[in-house]
Amino acid sequence: MKRREFLKLMTGVAGYFALSDIFHNNSIEAANTNGYHIVLIADLHLPWRSKKFPKTIEGENIFAQKKKMIDNINSWKDAREVALLGDFPARYGNEEEFLAVDKVLNEISLPKYIVIGNHDYAYRDKPSKKGKLKRGTYEERVKKLNAFKERYKMPNFYYSRAVGNYRLLYLAPDTCSNLNVELSQKQLEWIRQEILNHKNGPIIFFCHAPLTNTLKNYSSFVNKPQSVANPENALKEILKYAPKGSLWVSGHTHTPPENESYADDAVNRYNDNLVNIHNPTIDAKHLYTNSLFLYDDRAVVKTFDHKSNMWVEKFTREYFSEF
Repeated sequence: MKRREFLKLMTGVAGYFALSDIFHNNSIEAANTNGYHIVLIADLHLPWRSKKFPKTIEGENIFAQKKKMIDNINSWKDAREVALLGDFPARYGNEEEFLAVDKVLNEISLPKYIVIGNHDYAYRDKPSKKGKLKRGTYEERVKKLNAFKERYKMPNFYYSRAVGNYRLLYLAPDTCSNLNVELSQKQLEWIRQEILNHKNGPIIFFCHAPLTNTLKNYSSFVNKPQSVANPENALKEILKYAPKGSLWVSGHTHTPPENESYADDAVNRYNDNLVNIHNPTIDAKHLYTNSLFLYDDRAVVKTFDHKSNMWVEKFTREYFSEF
C-alpha cells in the first residue's frame, strides 16, 4: 500500500498535548537559514555507574566531565533546545540517583524535552544479594513510570509537537513489560494517527531504544529484543508510511562514534524512508553529543567531541525531505 492510500484509509485526530514547566510551547517558528539546533543527550546515568567505574576518584572525574559538557552546551548561542533520550539515573532509579539527576537537569539552561529509558522505571531501588539488577514487579514498574512523569512534569508518557514543517514525536515504554522498551497498542495507534495527520515534512521520532537491525551485531546485546524498540513487527509496518527524510533518534545501546556502524547509513537505514541516529552514552571517559539542525528542506546531524572541543566532520550527515 502506498503512503497516499494509507492516509486515505486512516481516520481520527492525532494526540496533542500542551507542554508545561520544563516543556515549552509545542509549535515553533519555521527553521531559519542557520538551522533549528536541537542538542541530543542520551544515557546520562547520573551521577555515574559505579559498576562501570568502581573507583570513587574515577567516578568523580566522569561526573565532572558531564558537568563540563553541560556548561559547554549552555554556551552554544545557536542551540534552541535539548532532547534527553532516557536513562537518567545511574542504575536503579532510586531517590539518591534522582537527586543527582535533578541537580544536573536544573543546570541545563535550554528548554528540555524528555523520553523515558529502562533505568528510569524498570528496576528495584537496590540490587540482589549478588549485586545484580532486580527488575521490579509490574506494579512497581508502573508506579515508578508514573512517578517519573510526575517528577519531571511530562504532559504524558508520549507526546508530540511541531518545529517548522517537522513533527517531533517523543515515545515511551508505557507497557511496563519485561522488555526494556515496549510501546503499547494505544501508543502505536497514536503514532499511526500522527503519521496520517502530518503531511508537509519529515517526522523525528525520539525513543530510548533503536530500531531493530540498525546496528551491526558488534556485541551480544545489540539487535536483541531487550535492546530494540518493541513490538518490532508492528513498528516496522507503521513506520513504512512515515515521510521520507524521517529520523529515529535513540540511545540505549551506548554505541560510541568509534564503532563502525555508529554513523553508517547503509546499516542505520530502516525501510527506505527512515534512518536511525544512534547516540553514545554520556557516562564515559570520552564524551560526545550529536546535534540535529533542522532546515526547511533537510535535517543535518553533527557530532561534537567534548574532549577536543570540536565538531567531528566525518560524522556529519544530511537527510533531505521530498516536500
